[in-house]
Formats: sequence, structure tokens, C-alpha cells
Amino acid sequence: MISLQRMLGLLMLMLLHGVNTFPLELNPPRVVVRYGDSVSVNCSTSSTDHEGMGWEATFGGTGLKQHVNVVTWTVDNLTDWTIEPKCYITSLSDQPSKVLPVILYKTPDSVSISVLSHSGPMVEGTEYQLQCDIQNIAPLQNLVVKWYKGNELLDNVTYSDVSKTPVDVSPTLMIIPSRDDDGAQYRCRAELDLGPEGPQPHPTVTSEPLNITVHYAPEFLLGNDTVVVRADSDVSLDCSAEGNPPPELRWTNNTAEGNANETTVGHLRTLYISRVTANATYNCTVTNRLGSITKQIHVLVDVPPQQHPTMFSTAPSTPGTMTTLPATVKPKVVTFPLELNPPRVVVRYGDSVSVNCSTSSTDHEGMGWEATFGGTSFEQDVNVVTWTVDNLTDWTIEPKCYITLNDGKQSSKVLPVILYKTPDSVSISVLSHSGPMVEGTEYQLQCDIQNIAPQQNLVVKWYKGNELLDNVTYSNVSKTPVDVSATLMISPSRDDDEAQYSCRAELGLGPEGPQPHPTVTSEPLNITVHYKPVIECPSQYSAVKENSPLDRIPCTFNGNPPPNVVWYQEGRQVNASAPLGRTDFGQYVITITNDIGSTSYTVHITVEYAPKFNCIDQYEVKENENHNLSVTCTVDGNPSSKIIWLKAQQEVDIPQSLTRENRGEYTLVTNNTHGKATHKLVINVLYAPEFLLGNDTVEVSAGSDVSLNCSAEGNPPPEMKWNDTAARSVKLSTEGRQRTVRITTAGIYICTATNIFGTVTRRTTVTIKGGSTIIFWVIALVFLVIALVVLKVFCMWKKRQGYYNFIPVNQSNVPLMPLSTTGVDNHDPEGYPTKV
Repeated sequence: MISLQRMLGLLMLMLLHGVNTFPLELNPPRVVVRYGDSVSVNCSTSSTDHEGMGWEATFGGTGLKQHVNVVTWTVDNLTDWTIEPKCYITSLSDQPSKVLPVILYKTPDSVSISVLSHSGPMVEGTEYQLQCDIQNIAPLQNLVVKWYKGNELLDNVTYSDVSKTPVDVSPTLMIIPSRDDDGAQYRCRAELDLGPEGPQPHPTVTSEPLNITVHYAPEFLLGNDTVVVRADSDVSLDCSAEGNPPPELRWTNNTAEGNANETTVGHLRTLYISRVTANATYNCTVTNRLGSITKQIHVLVDVPPQQHPTMFSTAPSTPGTMTTLPATVKPKVVTFPLELNPPRVVVRYGDSVSVNCSTSSTDHEGMGWEATFGGTSFEQDVNVVTWTVDNLTDWTIEPKCYITLNDGKQSSKVLPVILYKTPDSVSISVLSHSGPMVEGTEYQLQCDIQNIAPQQNLVVKWYKGNELLDNVTYSNVSKTPVDVSATLMISPSRDDDEAQYSCRAELGLGPEGPQPHPTVTSEPLNITVHYKPVIECPSQYSAVKENSPLDRIPCTFNGNPPPNVVWYQEGRQVNASAPLGRTDFGQYVITITNDIGSTSYTVHITVEYAPKFNCIDQYEVKENENHNLSVTCTVDGNPSSKIIWLKAQQEVDIPQSLTRENRGEYTLVTNNTHGKATHKLVINVLYAPEFLLGNDTVEVSAGSDVSLNCSAEGNPPPEMKWNDTAARSVKLSTEGRQRTVRITTAGIYICTATNIFGTVTRRTTVTIKGGSTIIFWVIALVFLVIALVVLKVFCMWKKRQGYYNFIPVNQSNVPLMPLSTTGVDNHDPEGYPTKV
């Protein structure tokens, strides 16, 4: 039971170790820091099963601190916009980490408000673009721009683009001011909303107020259009009007009778007429630079019925061209066939123009043209009158051809006139920005078109190179020349570097206008786009040859301005121009930086080099035992290469276990893409001694000498030894692996061969032929005695033990007796037979 509990405990411990969770706590968990201020954050853990912990950061990194549970990241002057401090803890198996979110912010250097491409008073009903220039603020995604008119909040502008580094921002607000906005104050406010960790209230910078003046065309105040007076009475006519700038007034009338004096009080314009005696029409024309309006005031003289007043005009008049009708006749609308040729004219400002007005009617007193310039007198008994102007400069001119019939009826027809003017200049610029642009940032291009008319016929075309980007048309009607500032929002990419932008002002004046359309194009605007560096590099690169530098690796570093490239290995900066050794392989971090930002990339580098043998010159191994040549002889090279074994210039295979036939000199050859290596190796196969011949018997004549040879083979060479080297009749000699003994007497001679792997023996029996000698008989007698002793002992043992033959039970007549031990041959202990 106890063993089972221990096993379960061990299993639970193993499972817990397999999870590898390390609680890392950051305090505070997120920081918001003003650019250049100090910051300090603690990283702690409750785990005790770790080697150490530390902070990894471009500034304030601590390195690995052993045997601690708290490490502090501190920077006295934080200026790295892209910093991402990481707290890590190191265990035996892995290295968990936690990144500290850091928001580094900066309030803008300045906030200002302006009107784009316009100066001076605004015109009522015209669109204007206000721009708020916010210089050098970060981070962009936390910026809120607020627009105000007085204390009234008009708009909030937020940004989705993420930019940690400071940028210049120019949000815009479109306004169409009215006369009520004259003297209004506009301002913009840059506010950084940095969340609950940020400063409260939010950091805010507000522009100085922009005071605007609004100009508008004259407009009549309410007043009488018809005044009835008694004859010889005085009368005052009201032509009160308002406008900005204050308008000028001009009175015209169809009679010189009576005395008229004009007075002005504020917006009130009054004409005093004394002693009115006849009906008359007074034209009041009010003009400022934005327009002109005319008001007709009819003065009717109240007389008794028997009197017949003079006629008064029912149509606008100019001096010398007034037509009168009887006062008792009610005006009627009468249609007469009047034809204008051409029916519509398009005239360039300052050019001449001529139009005929004709009729097919014969029942008329006459006809004429009424116009501010080129008007004709009333011409009687004609069917054609011509309106001619040598130098047309009246932007609001509306020439009118009229005809008067014999019965006093009058009809007219207005000639449509488009007076146009091509712009004095067309230029393109970048609003509130100078110098290179930054990729991904919005910029506003502005096309300034000076002094063009009419605006409603203007088409502004935007181009990038020859590519048409946009068409801008205008619905505002303005006959007089205006300055127009069209805008285009762009967010350039790196592909737009050195692109050319241009704008074109084109007047589409219809079929009566010039063909092709009058066009003026700006000079091209060349832009430079700066962008964050980008690295294009293989993550695994193994083609670096030894002694080649890092900067030879085919990595592309792209950025504008060109980035600065720094290489790191294990946190240390390395010289990218220094040659790499074969031990300089491993993981490198490339960091490239320019004014826009920085980018890091990790690449694993393998250094390649020519092969080189690490091998001894001579190798010894015991025969039939497995060798370790694969460990003893190795090749150091990258890429790795195969070893080819040559013996006598022939390629051979080396078996796992070697025999004596495998000994000898070998040539080892290997090569890779960077070179070739060779090595000479002698293999020495070791084995125990072996005799070349087996046991032998030598018969010699009595009285003669004999030499016995004992040859043995072994590695290392064996030591040879005879068993009777002390005899005086023996003489020993050695030659190579052969041991020779010279003897003069018969007997058994034993040769022993020995090395470190074993010992072997060989016997040689020497006999004498031709007669007996005393030695022979002595030896024979000794053997006989030994044989008799052995036989006696054997017989005694047999008698005590006996030998029996067992007979089957069905042969009961066979007697049971011990076997005889006689007749057995005797043997000597050496195994040689002896005759008895």
C-alpha cells in the first residue's frame, strides 16, 4: 500500500513538472510614460523551481539574475519609442516570458489653426477648409482633435492608424459660413486620451482662436416698390440694403423732372424728390464686390380723372432708352418672334462679342438692346439690331433684346452670356508639411487655382504620373472670378517614393465654348516617401564560408532613409565586416534603424568550411573484435562528407570486425563543396600466436646431432621457449619467428609461443634408430614400472567393485560373475601407448 502511494505521488509530481507554468507578475502591469521621463517596473514570481530571472530590453535590461524572485526594470530617461521590455524566467526545460505594455507619449510642440489656400474675408455660402496643424505628437492612435466655434463643440476627430513615433497631423474641417458667422472664433484642441493609466485630466494643447470675417452680396431691406403722391408734392424713396462690405448705391430714372437728393443713414438709403409732376420709374442699384442688385420704384402721380398723366415704363430702363405706356393700360405679357444669333455666347474675358437680334414681325414701332455695356437706342422701323462690345469685362451682364409694337405692347429676350477666364496660376502643394512624407500617414495635397471664372464650369483633375486619380466639380454658381483650392487626401506607400503629382484646371464651357477645353496644369510635385526599414533575409542560412563576413549574407535591408544595420549575437554587438570562424555559427539578431523606426530579425547561420581529418597515423585492433574507427578517425567539415577508404589505390569497404588480411596502409579521402582532404592510416591487427606446423616426431641415427625448428606466427610477435633449455646437449638460436634448438639426445621437446593474447605449445619427439642404448632401456624400464603400478592399482579397485553383466530375465540359466580385467592395454599418462 505504501509503495502504491509513493508511485502515485511520483506520478503527480511528474505531471506537475510537465505543465511548466511560472506565474510572472508585473507591477504595474502597464505603464504610460511621458517622453524623457523615468520609469520603474517590478517583475516577481512565486515560483522557487527556477534558475533565475531577468529583464530583456533595448534600455534597462538586467541580464539573468540567479536565485532571485524579483527583478526591476528601470530607465531614467525613456526615449525609445518602440521599446518592448520582456521579463523572463529560466527553468531547466524552457524560458517563459511576459511583455510589459509601454505607451510613450509626447504632447505636441504646437497647435495652430488656419484657412487653407485663403486669406482675408470669407464669402457667405462658399466652402472653406479649416486646418489644425499639430506638430510632433505621439502616439497617434490616442489623439482626439476637437473643433470649436466659440464654446460650441463642432466635431471630434480620432485616428485608427497606429504610430508609436511622433508624427505631424493636419485634420481639416469644412465650413460654409453665413452672415451670422461674421466675427466668429474657431479653434482646435489636441487631446491625448491615454486610458486609466495615463494622466488625468488628459494632456491638452489648444490653438489660438481664428477670427473670421464673412462677406456677402447686397440684399434689400423691405420697402415699397410703388409710391403714389399728389402732383407737386415731395416724396422720399427708400433703397435700404445690407451687405458686407457695405454696398455702393446708384439711382437712375427716366425723367429729369423734380429735384432729387440722396441721404444715407446706416443701412438706410433714401432719395428725396421735390415737386413731383409726372409718373416716373426709379432704378436703385446696390453693388459690392460680391454682386449687384437693382430695385425699381414706381412713382405714380395722383391726378383728377380728367387729367391725362404721362406714360410710365413697365420695364427696366437705362437713361435714354426708356419706353412708356399709358398709365391707364394694364401691362400684359406679349410674345413676339425674336431670334438671337448666336442664341448663346461664350466669351473670354476682355474679348469682343457681337450678337444679332432679329424679328419677322412688321407690326412694331421699333426694337433695341438693353445692356450695361453695348446697349442700343430704340431703333424704329428695323428688323435687326446688333449688340456689340469690343472688350467685354462685365461679369454679370445680361443683354436683353426688346421689341415694341404699334399698340404699345413690349416683348424681350435675354441673351445667355458666359464670360470666362482661365486661371492666372495653378499650383500644387502639401498642406502644413514640408520635406519627406512618411509611409502610411495621411497628407493633404492642395491645388491652388487663382482667379478663374465661372466656377460652376470648372473641373479639377488630379494625376499621379499619367494616372487620373480624381475629378472635382463645383455646384456653386459664381459668375465672377474666384480663387479655388481643391484638395486630395493621400496616404503614400513606399511605392510612391519619387512619384509626381499634378493638378489640372479645366473649363468645360459646353458646345459653344472653345474646343479642346481651356486647360492650365500645375508644375509636378515630386514627393519623397520615408518608411520603416524592412529586412528580407533567409531565416536559416548555411552557405557562409569560413573567413567570410556577415555582410556577405544575401540579406536585403530596405528603408528610406537608408537604415543603419547592427548585428547581435547573444546580446553582444558584432562586427559584420569581420571574418567568421568555424565556431561562429549560431543565432544572430539583425536590427536595422532609421528615423521612422526599427526592425529586428533573427537568422540562424551555419559556417561552412573545407574538411579536415582528425585521425591517428596508426591504429591497432584485436582480430575479430569490433573496431571504433568511426570514432577514432573523424572528419571536421561543413557540410559533412563521406570518407572513402583506399588500399593500393583501390576503394575498399572496411568491415565492422577486422582480420589479419585487413592490416596494412590505407589512404582516407573526403571532400565537400569547399575542398578535399586525405590522410594515411596504418591498421595493425593483433592476434594470438599460431604454429605454422603441428606436433612432430623426428627419428635420428645414434650419435648424430639434430636441429629442431619451432616457428610461430602472432601479432605482436610471440616469445618462443623450449622446455629443456638447461641441458648441456641443447643449443638455442632464434631467427625471426623461428626458434631453433640443437640437441644430441633423444626425448620429447616442447616449444612454447607466447604474446599478450595467449600461449600455444608444440611437442617434438626425438627417437634413435639402429640399436639400444642404456638411456633407451632406462626410459623403457621406467615406463614399464609405471605401467605395472597402474595395472596393480586398477586390479585392486576392480576386485572391490566388480563388473557385472546383466542378463535378461528370460535367460535365467546364465550365471552372474565379475568380468575379467586382464588383457587391457596399459597407457602412460602422456597418452603414448606402451607394450607390456
